[in-house]
Amino acid sequence: MQRFEDQVQLVLYPFALNDTSEVATQFALCAGEQDKFWQAHKLLYQRQTQWYRLSNPLGRLLELAGENGLDTESLQQCVKSGKMEPLVKADQDYGRSLQVRSTPTVFINNRRIVGAQSEADFVRTIRQELARAQRAVQQ
Repeated sequence: MQRFEDQVQLVLYPFALNDTSEVATQFALCAGEQDKFWQAHKLLYQRQTQWYRLSNPLGRLLELAGENGLDTESLQQCVKSGKMEPLVKADQDYGRSLQVRSTPTVFINNRRIVGAQSEADFVRTIRQELARAQRAVQQ
């Protein structure tokens, strides 16, 4: 994949669609306190079928976290404390203000991309937006 690290900034706003994904979002944010957000994020997607349909997924998420070297005691305390709830709610409110209704929804500049896309589609859109930005700078 072409790399754009020096040209673009990635900002992720988790957008929980229901109570189960709210718990998972809090779990990932709590993992971030261990500098393990991206590890937890990846784990949530790779193992989604193992927790997504559970009414309370925290127990299964903690099992998965333990299997993958995360500090489960800290994660459990963090999620149960509810301290990440305001962040989750703020991200949901922000997403709604942008009319996000499903995931994934990606914005590249102001271009909304809804649903899973191929790597080639993202690269093409990023290149188009970089070219457009470059033209705007030159004018």
